[in-house]
Amino acid sequence: MQKVLIKFFFLLLCAACSRQVEYTAVFSDGLPKPDKTEVFDLPEDYGTKQIDTFYLDINNDGRKDIIKRGRFVTGTAHSYTFYDLYLDNGELLAHLTTLEGADCVLRAYKFQMQPFVITSASRPVGKDYAEPTKAKLETLEIKNNKIESVSDKEHGAICDVRYLL
Repeated sequence: MQKVLIKFFFLLLCAACSRQVEYTAVFSDGLPKPDKTEVFDLPEDYGTKQIDTFYLDINNDGRKDIIKRGRFVTGTAHSYTFYDLYLDNGELLAHLTTLEGADCVLRAYKFQMQPFVITSASRPVGKDYAEPTKAKLETLEIKNNKIESVSDKEHGAICDVRYLL
């Protein structure tokens, strides 16, 4: 009986060791390392927790523009990230926000450099945040110092739109 138990535990151990570990990647919005980061102490855990500043030429005019990425926390699972895009003259070009729940992200952005392109993935809320609904992918570019949609396409039902990016 002891030999049977030893063989059983050995097989069990070997099976556990041979199982492949699944790794889930942390989502990246595609922005490089920030030039400046500010972190704010929030005693009530509500408000803008962090702002990253990037100095990048987003309109291809040879001058550094500004992207500010901020993390707004609410003390719940429904926090969000915002992106403020400024031209080098200080003009606000766009204010973009994610839409996040405990189970799914309903709106997210991916930035590409050279050429500068923003891809937006979004979907409406169903009965709740976790119910998959049809999503939309939209490509945005800067033309004549304005953000323009250059393409969009429908996607099937999905819960977390970050998987589309």
